[in-house]
Amino acid sequence: MTKTVQIAHNAVTAKLINPPYEARLEAQRILSYRVDGHEHMSAFKSGTWDGRSTFYEWSNDTFPRGFVSIVYHALTKAGFRVQIVKKPYPEPLGPAYPVVDSFGEDPRYDYQREVPEKLVKHGQIIAQVATGGGKSRIAKLCVARINRPTLFLTTRGVLMYQMARGFKSLDKRVAILGDGNLEISREITCGMVQTIMAWLKEPDPASPPEKQRKQLMRREKMIQALSSFEFVILEEAHEASGNSYYEILRHCKNAHYRLALTATPLMKDSEEANMRLVGSSGAIAIRVSEELLIERGILATPYFKFVKLKEHPSKLYRSTPYLRAVELGIVNNEVRNKHIVAEAVRASRYGLSIMVLVARKEHGSKLEAMMVKAGLKARFILGENDQDERDHALKQLGSGEINVLIGTTILDVGVDVPAVGMVILAGGGKAEVALRQRIGRGLREKKNGLPNIAFVVDFTDDLNTHLKMHAKARQHIIATTPGFNRIVEDFDFKALGLSKAA
Repeated sequence: MTKTVQIAHNAVTAKLINPPYEARLEAQRILSYRVDGHEHMSAFKSGTWDGRSTFYEWSNDTFPRGFVSIVYHALTKAGFRVQIVKKPYPEPLGPAYPVVDSFGEDPRYDYQREVPEKLVKHGQIIAQVATGGGKSRIAKLCVARINRPTLFLTTRGVLMYQMARGFKSLDKRVAILGDGNLEISREITCGMVQTIMAWLKEPDPASPPEKQRKQLMRREKMIQALSSFEFVILEEAHEASGNSYYEILRHCKNAHYRLALTATPLMKDSEEANMRLVGSSGAIAIRVSEELLIERGILATPYFKFVKLKEHPSKLYRSTPYLRAVELGIVNNEVRNKHIVAEAVRASRYGLSIMVLVARKEHGSKLEAMMVKAGLKARFILGENDQDERDHALKQLGSGEINVLIGTTILDVGVDVPAVGMVILAGGGKAEVALRQRIGRGLREKKNGLPNIAFVVDFTDDLNTHLKMHAKARQHIIATTPGFNRIVEDFDFKALGLSKAA
């Protein structure tokens, strides 16, 4: 006889109701993970612990609500009849097909309308949408559809302000909670994780009683505010796997609707970190890949070139430690930097705008000086520039006032990047999330009669063991990503429909 298992849940916590022992074991198994650093712990070394923990609380049969669909499918597969016991989600108060801008409906973007439908159906979901797929518009569609008190969460001020401006088109009051602003709106609040966590901080027992009292009041005020939100959006949600997001969402006890937007979910090395994202936001409900966007012409078709340098910088050896290798092999590598400038000069002759992405401030300053000396109109922006400066620089690139924009990680996410013809990955590194974001900066659809293509330049960096390993990791990601498989020895601009600028 098939055994029945019931899963009850609210917005934060799920619970198995009087489950049989076998169901508890299966739930514990499916929600288990390797603990970070377990291999260094004495219990693991002694053989008394297998290095795993679980999100399943055996003492009361509970687990984070975001895992409901995973546990449901695991128990069903194990032969149980599973029933979900919950109160109906609060009814969405917005129209089924809201209008959020004046652009009209483009059938290429039909997946954007699917996200609010899945959100209404499942309550908590991850939308995996590749860079360039319109995550900001998806957020606006979902806000207009749910139409309940909303918290937009981010770790970046640039994203907070950008989305606040975007949400104002919905004719709603938008408040800023972060960067020195402490406002909360009953309609839409754009908040920074760092600010909210500072308010949630437990009182310091070593502090004077009066200070502890104030800290406790701040914490209670923030917990009350978080409980007022009924919809939470996590933009660039791959960052939500940290403890801060998890802690904040634990207090959003009335946020039955949760939407995690990211191009790169579940890509961290940490099993626990990846599971925290699912536990906070639910499972992946929709996937929009780079390949799909390229096929539909939403993204430009990319061509990749890995430059192999033959000249060896002095004092750089295969065994040189990583940080020193970055300094010698990337930042101060004169041959490499000259090649970066040469690629930019060549692209500019075909009327292409260029974005050069670096990891270090001194590298960006060095390249800016070299580019200007070579006759290019170049500008370097970094995290120290305020929002207006960044926006102005991006407008200059879009209008042609400058033809090269050099940037640090400030350009990775949350900026309205104009269509650029070439991206030069000048900073090295191996992080997959950052690599995909940076490539995505150059894939915005080309218009004004230009071929819808983009050129991406990277380096093999094979003169040092560490740098070569990172370069191989980048090349592997590109080679194995559907739609990113056009790796060439050199770019044939004429054959691809480009002509030299007058």
